[in-house]
Amino acid sequence: MFDLKRTLELAKGAVFDSQETWTKYHAENKSWQETAMLITVPMIVGTMILSGILAVIFSPFSMFDRYGGIGHWLLTLIMAFAMFGVAMALFTVFAGVFKGKQDFNRGMAAMSLAMVPAWFGNVLGALPWLGWLLSIAATILSLVYLWRIIPQYLEVPDDNRALHYIVSLICTFIVAMMLVISMGLNQMASSTMSISSHDSDAGSDSFRAPGFLGEMARQGEMMEQASKDKYTPPSDGRLDEDQVEMYVKVMTKATEMQAEYAQRMEKLAEEMEGKEQASLSDFSKIMSGVTGAAGANNAELEVVKAMGGNWAEHSWVGDQLRIAYYQKDTTDAIAHNYALYQEFADELEPLNLF
Repeated sequence: MFDLKRTLELAKGAVFDSQETWTKYHAENKSWQETAMLITVPMIVGTMILSGILAVIFSPFSMFDRYGGIGHWLLTLIMAFAMFGVAMALFTVFAGVFKGKQDFNRGMAAMSLAMVPAWFGNVLGALPWLGWLLSIAATILSLVYLWRIIPQYLEVPDDNRALHYIVSLICTFIVAMMLVISMGLNQMASSTMSISSHDSDAGSDSFRAPGFLGEMARQGEMMEQASKDKYTPPSDGRLDEDQVEMYVKVMTKATEMQAEYAQRMEKLAEEMEGKEQASLSDFSKIMSGVTGAAGANNAELEVVKAMGGNWAEHSWVGDQLRIAYYQKDTTDAIAHNYALYQEFADELEPLNLF
């Protein structure tokens, strides 16, 4: 049941006296529905209302003016609930995978308490000039709190703690990015933390939020642009040597990017292994790694667009090479394409594409 006084007490305690607040709330052993009504729903809705009010006060270019008024605000609210639900579910499910407790009541409580600073950060983000920086700092603080609260609420063992955290965070980021793209909110993401910057670049649509949200928006924009690429294949279905050569260059570079990212995340997991508490520096590294997950996941697309290529043509070339690899010489066109595959086999085979 909603209790404003209790909500404010928990919110204050979650920020300024976190460990004692977590311990007391843990002992109450509330259901996920009770936590939702006591913390999650009022915090998300309340901070969204406050950030909207401040956005209108401080920015003539606020999301209310530029992105569809109250309808956009409601869509943003729905997105906030969806992203919270995804994060809570993934961290809780993976807790069970990594030998902790898959307890959704505890998972809801842990995520809600840890996210309080980030929700307040959404309000601070609407302030002019330094708002976006305060918002980022609050988000990092929530990540620190989430790292610390998981052993207490979900009982993930110390030897699995770092891996559970990193895997859960990366999966949350990837699913969140897909939600943003599918709901058509990539422009919203790029503007969420730039509301207060209009004085330095009034009316500009080119500003992108730094870090996590900025990368999410950039990936969404890039995928949207790629979806518009058109290519009409030759009527004979034959590849030419230049197309295969370009395909090899793209896939080689994309594979290198993914390998580099995997090495960074493995190193980060090793650094965090055994740490009882993570520093702000550690979580800055995690945020950087999670942001890089988008680029690694879309490495192939990244390289194609960076080289000025056509995604539709690149995809067609890959399909034809795959068909040729499996079918060899069932038609003249496939035989021709297979001959080209063999010409570049020394470079293609180590990539394990087919």
